[in-house]
Amino acid sequence: MSVHMLRRVVCTLALLLGSALAASACIFTYTLAGAGDETQIALSGAAPVVRVGERYRIEITMRENHANCRIDPEDTLFLLEEARWRVLRETQPLVLLAEIEWEQIATRRYTTAIEFRAAETGLYRIDVIRECDRGGYHEVLLIEVAEAAS
Repeated sequence: MSVHMLRRVVCTLALLLGSALAASACIFTYTLAGAGDETQIALSGAAPVVRVGERYRIEITMRENHANCRIDPEDTLFLLEEARWRVLRETQPLVLLAEIEWEQIATRRYTTAIEFRAAETGLYRIDVIRECDRGGYHEVLLIEVAEAAS
């Protein structure tokens, strides 16, 4: 193999490896629980069903997968149906009950709990976005809201 060909192979592998690392710049885990309920389910795959009028919380753990992250956890964007999820906005189908506050639990590890009340039946999308030059992060969480239990 010529030096030129070897250099091309090494550059291609470096680009592929760099892309793979950038694609996983942050690692998030999500669990959903009813307020005061110790039963938790992972928010991955099928949309969990919650009930109108009930309070819930989404517990989030974030781990930065690289050193020297320039994006603060507070800069994580939460969009509900493509609009910024705002505190006590009664026009949104999932009413955010308090500001989203992050706590650092270890080096490059953070946690938060988002409390909300389900206000309208339907299937709703929450986009979690972190924009940075190291690949960023974008996750879609789906939550289905059903009528209140009788």
